[in-house]
Amino acid sequence: MKNLHLYNIPIAYMLLYIVAILASGVWLFLLSQGLASADILQTFTHIVTTPEPKSLHQFIEVATPHMFAMGTLIFVVAHFMLFSTKVSKKLSLIVSLVLFIVALFNISAYLFISFGLVVSGWIKLLSMTLFVLIFLGMLGLVAFSL
Repeated sequence: MKNLHLYNIPIAYMLLYIVAILASGVWLFLLSQGLASADILQTFTHIVTTPEPKSLHQFIEVATPHMFAMGTLIFVVAHFMLFSTKVSKKLSLIVSLVLFIVALFNISAYLFISFGLVVSGWIKLLSMTLFVLIFLGMLGLVAFSL
């Protein structure tokens, strides 16, 4: 980070805020899939064996706000990496592009299920896990650059 110590305050706040948004997003996804039951293993088994069916109209209703929200989060965090002198520009570009691709894959996972390309919900769990892990990695790079 450049020697502008006042940037640390909004960046640290942004890191905490984004982690809270990410955690609430995962929590809402799991609640919509039946996390209210006591057995979390049963919930994951339910997601894999019988994913929530969606029509094309329902997919568009879900995908539109997700594209906006995920894109905005990635955009904001990626721009904070511009201030970093500890993380190379090439690495931040690669992580940002991979994160955008994984976000698109995550959003389109229900489309694959809707059209019968995939009959299991493992693709949604895999895409969500990849997105969260790579996004946490990007947040770690921003925190490292403080």
